[in-house]
Amino acid sequence: MIIDAHTHTFPEQIAKRAIEKLTAKTGHAIAPVSDGTVAGLLNTMRAAQVDRAVLCPVATRPEQAEDILTEARAIRDGARGEDAARRLIPLASVHPADPKWAKRLQAVADADVRGVKLHPYYQEFVLDAPDTLAFLKRCRDLNLIVQCHCGYDIGFPRDPICGPERVAHVMREIPGLRFIAAHLGGWLDWEASARHLLGKDVYLDTAVLRHGVDDPHALRLLREHGPDKLLFATDAPWMSFDDGFAFIRAAGLPADTESAILGGNAQRLFSITEKGSIG
Repeated sequence: MIIDAHTHTFPEQIAKRAIEKLTAKTGHAIAPVSDGTVAGLLNTMRAAQVDRAVLCPVATRPEQAEDILTEARAIRDGARGEDAARRLIPLASVHPADPKWAKRLQAVADADVRGVKLHPYYQEFVLDAPDTLAFLKRCRDLNLIVQCHCGYDIGFPRDPICGPERVAHVMREIPGLRFIAAHLGGWLDWEASARHLLGKDVYLDTAVLRHGVDDPHALRLLREHGPDKLLFATDAPWMSFDDGFAFIRAAGLPADTESAILGGNAQRLFSITEKGSIG
């Protein structure tokens, strides 16, 4: 089973505009490989023989959390089609600055949605600030997975608000938190990821995009981080599945490690059965 632990889609009515806006924000340094819709993602998954994908929405404003949770439930429960319900694992998103964040997180847990996606740049918070630590502790206590952008972001100034050192601080402060540090723990900061996160009890996803496929520190993380703590990811639609596979293969890993990264680890983390239902 091949599982992408980090993908994005947008509502069909705004997907084209959202993709254009985000592409422009990067200075056109990153080009999408699909149209950003659920249907577009499913089509590329079928073509690449990817079995499941985790959807990672971001609440850029506090009031978006409720609609995002509603959509996650709709996808999971079949309102967006049987194929979407079978193949996609939707996360929720809660804004850490929302005064109702505790209530929102409880609603995610009560809905049996597996976790939340965070993006410190788009949500304007510092990953290991005291208020954020309280938020993340509540996620741990509710057994919610946290999927978080880490490192720099091509669309923002290089302010290290969610770099690898901050990730390491979070994991020291909140043992037991099921935290996925996206982009191998720090996009465009993989040397720091190797220094601060290598071998630690934190999940790293492999969405390095084209900027990281040849980076020796990124490849070192693939080879030396705990093989049960690495998750295949593309940040689709911003990296193709083929490029994602090529990056994994470039590390020259044993077959069992490669299989774990491509799906086995995510299957356990997200409690995915062979039939695709979530247990």
